[in-house]
Amino acid sequence: MKVLITDKKNVEHSVNYTIGDSLAETIMYSTIGADIQPFAICAFDCKCRTCHAIIEEKYFESLPPIEEDEEYLLNTSLHRKDNSRLSCQIKMTEELDGMKVKLREDY
Repeated sequence: MKVLITDKKNVEHSVNYTIGDSLAETIMYSTIGADIQPFAICAFDCKCRTCHAIIEEKYFESLPPIEEDEEYLLNTSLHRKDNSRLSCQIKMTEELDGMKVKLREDY
């Protein structure tokens, strides 16, 4: 299964994922992970916004609801969009196969 990640330099990458991993883990441990630093500097603990991502709208409703900590962090961002999420809070499922994600500069 794959997701299409557009990095902070606007280059799109096809990235394989494992069901159950977070989107942030998928990105960090892929071949693009080293090139997008800083990213997930809180170690996937929902304490920063460095994994801020814009999720393709047709997949957005398939995601789990935003919890309070994530909502707070997104509300402190000048770059929040209606389909913004922190990628550390998204667990990868079969339904997300083919999803497009755009990483944001947000730190």
